[in-house]
Amino acid sequence: MNETAVGNSSLLPDPKTLLIIFFRRLWIFLVVFALILGAAIAYANLAPRKYTSLATALVEPRGGDPVQATAGAPGDQAPSSDVIDTQILLFDAPQLSARTVIALGLLDDPLFAGAAPDQTGPLTPVQERNRLATAAQRLRSTVSIRRAGQTALIQVAATTVSPTLSARIANEYITQYLATIDEEKTRSAQQMNQQINSRLDQLRLEAEHADASLQAYKIANGLMSAEGATLAEQESSSLNTQVQQQRADLAEKQSRLATARQQLRSGGGGSDVSASLGSGTVGALRTAEAESSRNLAQLRARYGPRHPAVDQEQRRLTDVQARIQEEIDRILSSMQGEVNVAASKLSALQSGEGQARTRLAANAQAQVGFLELQRKAEAARVVYEAFLNKSRGTAARDGIEQPLASRASTAIPATGPSSPNVRLIYLIGLLGALVASTLAVVVAEFLDSGIKTKADVERRLGARYLGSIPDVESTLDGLRATEPPQDYIVSHPLSTFAEALRNLRASVTLRGNRRPKVIAVTSALPREGKTTTALCLARTLALSGASTVLVDCDIRRHSASDALLNGREGQLLDVLAGHVPVDRALLDDEATGLKILGTHRAPQGGRDLLASELVSALLADLKARFDFVVIDTAPVLGIADARLVASLADAVLLLARWRHTSLRAADTALDLLIGARAKVYGVALTQVDIRKFGSTGQEDVYGYHKQFKGYYVN
Repeated sequence: MNETAVGNSSLLPDPKTLLIIFFRRLWIFLVVFALILGAAIAYANLAPRKYTSLATALVEPRGGDPVQATAGAPGDQAPSSDVIDTQILLFDAPQLSARTVIALGLLDDPLFAGAAPDQTGPLTPVQERNRLATAAQRLRSTVSIRRAGQTALIQVAATTVSPTLSARIANEYITQYLATIDEEKTRSAQQMNQQINSRLDQLRLEAEHADASLQAYKIANGLMSAEGATLAEQESSSLNTQVQQQRADLAEKQSRLATARQQLRSGGGGSDVSASLGSGTVGALRTAEAESSRNLAQLRARYGPRHPAVDQEQRRLTDVQARIQEEIDRILSSMQGEVNVAASKLSALQSGEGQARTRLAANAQAQVGFLELQRKAEAARVVYEAFLNKSRGTAARDGIEQPLASRASTAIPATGPSSPNVRLIYLIGLLGALVASTLAVVVAEFLDSGIKTKADVERRLGARYLGSIPDVESTLDGLRATEPPQDYIVSHPLSTFAEALRNLRASVTLRGNRRPKVIAVTSALPREGKTTTALCLARTLALSGASTVLVDCDIRRHSASDALLNGREGQLLDVLAGHVPVDRALLDDEATGLKILGTHRAPQGGRDLLASELVSALLADLKARFDFVVIDTAPVLGIADARLVASLADAVLLLARWRHTSLRAADTALDLLIGARAKVYGVALTQVDIRKFGSTGQEDVYGYHKQFKGYYVN
């Protein structure tokens, strides 16, 4: 039955097993726990007190253009996360920290600028820059900048050993931030104005050049205009009108002339002519003619045809008629001249009209280039006017734009320290101590490759567990042992230690139907309690009344012989060499009646006295003489003699020192013994500290040794 099988589920570790491990490593747990918790308490009490002050800046919402408002434009809009993140990056800029250092005069503060360099003269510019950069970097390490949730507020928290300094730093950070964005806004506006003005001048020149080119083209191609029409168009229209008028005038004059001539040819006597001519002179002469004709008729009727008055009046009438004819001729001649002049003028006007039409056709062809130049001039004028309006808007907007950010709150000196948080440190220290101590126990248990429990022997080595032998002092409740274990077992036969040896004896001798007579005690490595266990087991067998002999086959170190012979000469080597009989070589242990066949010196020469035939013959002789033969052998891993002697024994007891002998060493020793055909009865643990709870596992007897405390006399 293994340790994990005791619990409620084989999938979970047994709580009692965990408790055993905990108590087994209790000192490690307590030491690590005390160190971690003590370090936390020391830090909480010795760490310098720091104070935090908080100031906030508000990233203002962006509104519409206050100068050039657009109908339907949205109102104020909250700043986006990208805008706020950009402002936080401005806070993180080294230039802002450097400005704050200069503004607060922190270059003279050793906390930020450090110790002044050891030199009498002024610092070089490079040293000044390095000193400022160092102070700015240290200042930035004391400042925390973050966004307040999902709001447009940016929090600046400064933490130093002085509450007043913390408040000053937080407030100055906000001040320098606002100054920086104002300066940047002013610089950007100036740069924009310069660019707009430069572009405006360029566009103005381009517009003027386009207009000049247009006018020059108009002049060169006769496209000058007035009242919405070109001069050629106006000239052509005017000439056309004049031609029409002149034609009508010519026709009228020709008609009057023709009418007058027709009347004269028809014998109208000139009366109709005068009416058609519309002449006042002719009319007056006609009146005079009529009066003269009437007077002549009256004179003829009164005086007769030969009267002088009649002749006189006749001559007067003839003279008037002659004058009428002359006037009519003159008028007809004048009318003919007017017709001729009108015809000439019409011809001239028609010639001018043809030339105007030619020029108008040429202007129509030039109009294509004119329109292209006009479009270019108009486009240049539109772009120029747009930039001009933008320039005016920029100039009008200067000083009335909404700021990018503003101070939302001012930091005040803190009334209490923000760090260290003593309660939190205590809590973290306690939790950290528990976790670290537990991890220390786990790591110690994991790194401990030594054999510790019955489960290690049975499950990991695959060997029979024969029991465990306690360290004598661990059974004395704090007292010190005053005698070696082989003597303690004689003077305290009812002790826990003696009972452990009796349990080991029972485990070895009561196995199977045949009781082994030759018992070899060995170990994988030196100093694992092999000799002490062999001595105590042999004395226990002797005290039980069985005839027992202890053979010290560890001929190189012969520790068992040194412990019991008390200066007497051991003759094992002489017996093996055939120089001394067995009876003469056996020595007595007066305290227990145990026989001892030992040696007091290492073998000399090159002869192997522990040869198989020599040891086999000796053991056969001893088996015939004694009930039990206990053999103390050399360690298995380093000495080949141990395997040879073990192969000749009826039972081999492999010892492992508790928590010291590694599983690998014990496993290798078992492989060597099994390879030598040794009858390995099992593994026993030595030097067990039974004061540690469940020192060899809860299934071993020492898991319950306190319950049997009254049965032992230690």
